[in-house]
Amino acid sequence: MSTEDIDPVKPLPPPVVEDPISLIPEFIDSDSSSYPPITPGGSLIIAWQIRNKRVLLVGGGNVAATRLVHLLNADALITLISPPSGLHPETAHRIKTHQHSITYIPRTFHLSDLNDPTINLVLTAIDDPVASTEIYTAAKKLKLPVNVADVPPECDFYFGSVHRDGPLQIMVSTNGNGPKLAAMVRRQVAGSLANGTGEAIVKVGELRRKLRNAAPAKEDGGKRMEWMSRVCEEWSFEELAGMTGAQMDVLLRGFKEGKVEGYDEVVELARVLEAATIDDAAVDAADNQENR
Repeated sequence: MSTEDIDPVKPLPPPVVEDPISLIPEFIDSDSSSYPPITPGGSLIIAWQIRNKRVLLVGGGNVAATRLVHLLNADALITLISPPSGLHPETAHRIKTHQHSITYIPRTFHLSDLNDPTINLVLTAIDDPVASTEIYTAAKKLKLPVNVADVPPECDFYFGSVHRDGPLQIMVSTNGNGPKLAAMVRRQVAGSLANGTGEAIVKVGELRRKLRNAAPAKEDGGKRMEWMSRVCEEWSFEELAGMTGAQMDVLLRGFKEGKVEGYDEVVELARVLEAATIDDAAVDAADNQENR
């Protein structure tokens, strides 16, 4: 069959096999007890990238305000539909201060609003259950993921309780069973984190980028991952959070040999090198002054 014969929309039927399980090889040495157990009933927890993607938010009350916080933090492009009389003060504030991200339509929702082909996601936060169900049904016909506030059966996904510290995001979900408990668990988890955890993650990200620039070869990918893992394991969060650019450069010197220097050694060597650099600069400045 040539590529011209393939319909890009209609998928090809799977090959006919009487017993596909019989084709699976036997792994004699495999120990299935070491595999993680399956616990049905959960959600697929993912970090959904909606940066610069259009999200339709119907409603302007306090729930819509909380949705806006999540969406703006994720750099989404938002179309918000609500009569001006239905706007919560925080929602109004977000609309006024984020006009580059929020397109405000001051009226009630029309089903034709879903015809916008740029919409990737639909959220409803209104007190009208009939209208919410109509929006949900119409969105599903268009194969758009949708969340109807406080109606779990009409949600393709839930908003959990989120802790944010720089690049660190931790979400706790009870899968629609107890939002208040999710918030309580989230506070407990956040309280158990080491001081400077978010900043430590920022510095590790900088170190990773420096390492990739220093050793960009694709075949070094596994070595980079292993080395970075060792750094994270051998340095404390506080040490990582305080890491300077000069200390990163010193630490990276050990990559080729697969060596991870300790915090004290790196700090001392970086200090010596910085002092030597300052002395060299002073000598150069003095030489330039004499040659004038």
